[in-house]
Amino acid sequence: MGEETDEFAEVYKAYFDDIFKAVYHRIPNRQIAEDITQDTFFAAFRRGEEFLRHPEPKLWLFRTAHNKILEVYRKAKRWGMEPLELHPELAEQDCYYGEVELNLAALEAIGKNGWRVIKAYHVFGNTISEIAESESVTENNMRVRLFRVRKKLEDRMKCWIF
Repeated sequence: MGEETDEFAEVYKAYFDDIFKAVYHRIPNRQIAEDITQDTFFAAFRRGEEFLRHPEPKLWLFRTAHNKILEVYRKAKRWGMEPLELHPELAEQDCYYGEVELNLAALEAIGKNGWRVIKAYHVFGNTISEIAESESVTENNMRVRLFRVRKKLEDRMKCWIF
């Protein structure tokens, strides 16, 4: 197993940068590109000796990375979301793969304004009065809006799960 591990280490060192650059060119988010690149090398590692004997390991890695990128797009399409490139504000964030999916799903489910209110309250810990002031509405109106947005998000999540 030691010799095989050394061979994988050599392949990883030789091709990581090329694969990462190709993925990053298609998915302009550093964390997502790193995740996809790691997934690509993990797939090669799982193939073991079969991968190491492949006549063109670099081409195999490029093809696998391409397929993993397509998986991201298929998942987005299945959820009725737009590709990440259409949301540059999310693509520029240095966040994890799951966070981007969550942002895209929430934007699709409750819209930009609803997601902004949910994040302000639940993620950033703003009070109802602070959010109401920033949105130029009364506190009572903000409570109702927050309740409705939560309900809409909850209903949409039930559709995704079942």
